[in-house]
Amino acid sequence: MKTATFRVFRFNPETDRKPQYQDYEIPITKGITVLEGLTYIKDNIDPTLAFRAFCRSGICGSCAVNINGKPRLACKTPIEKIMEEFSSKTIIIEPLSRFKIIKDLVVDTEGKKETIKRFNLWLEEKEPPRDAEFTVSPEEVKQYEKETDCILCLACCSVCEALKENIPFSGPFAFVRTFRFLSDSREKEEIKEKRLEIALNASVWSCLQCQKCVAVCPKNIAPADDIQKVRRAIVRSGKKESPGAKKLSHYLNWIYATGQINRLFLPADVYNSEKAVKEFIKTCREHGIEVWDIPHLPDGFLALRDLIIRALVEEGNIEAIDFKKIRKIDEKIEALLKGEEK
Repeated sequence: MKTATFRVFRFNPETDRKPQYQDYEIPITKGITVLEGLTYIKDNIDPTLAFRAFCRSGICGSCAVNINGKPRLACKTPIEKIMEEFSSKTIIIEPLSRFKIIKDLVVDTEGKKETIKRFNLWLEEKEPPRDAEFTVSPEEVKQYEKETDCILCLACCSVCEALKENIPFSGPFAFVRTFRFLSDSREKEEIKEKRLEIALNASVWSCLQCQKCVAVCPKNIAPADDIQKVRRAIVRSGKKESPGAKKLSHYLNWIYATGQINRLFLPADVYNSEKAVKEFIKTCREHGIEVWDIPHLPDGFLALRDLIIRALVEEGNIEAIDFKKIRKIDEKIEALLKGEEK
């Protein structure tokens, strides 16, 4: 009979000094899943093995574990597929990263309940039309259809680089749900405003856009995209004074002004530190270091660019662009070019 070896992470904080791995050889048949393999171990080899499972249908998210280094739902992961993918009969099964271990493959996920409460992650309906029900168009549902599939498995949080470094950041799933309710026409407008404030306070601008959450989501949701949409909603609502919003404005203004992102002037635009910029330029030039490749724009470029930007701004397509700031960027470039000639 064909077999596979499960190398399972074992650790009980109450009795063990450190984690260890234990190998189990299990028989496999066509279509058998990792969860079924774990169940076989518990029923036939080692009843002390601890893991979570409930629906066995990819709906509850409770069986999420790391399988060969990647978060997956154990109930939806065929053993043979992993063996073929890694060209090995040994499969390494570990608990989700970045969570406190309760025992073996079971981690503490109670924090998601607090996040749900803090973010108000439920629909708060406005008053429906008199003697009628709310109607939601198919076009509207498409805006947040994927987001309703979120099963709170926390795979996205287990790989999130921002969550690793930033305690206020609440993890991708919270912003997925935030976007879902922001897009719902049935919700009270004052609650939508409250959601934006909560997202801002929860450090939504700390997302690094590393796309790891997108790569591991078992429901093919793109949390990183939803975070960008929440950020856009924050800027559109007029909340432009946070460092994150100022960075967005900086990037857009410099790209539209010069075709480049200029990290040199980022502190000046975001933290009002012109002095630091000047001192940095001076130090770099003293040591013969190239500070920034100042763009020498072709004749007629600025006039054409101005027409395009004005049209975009007037149509409301790009709210974060500040035409006056772009003009100031032109002046900075002109001054730098003159200094370069000297």
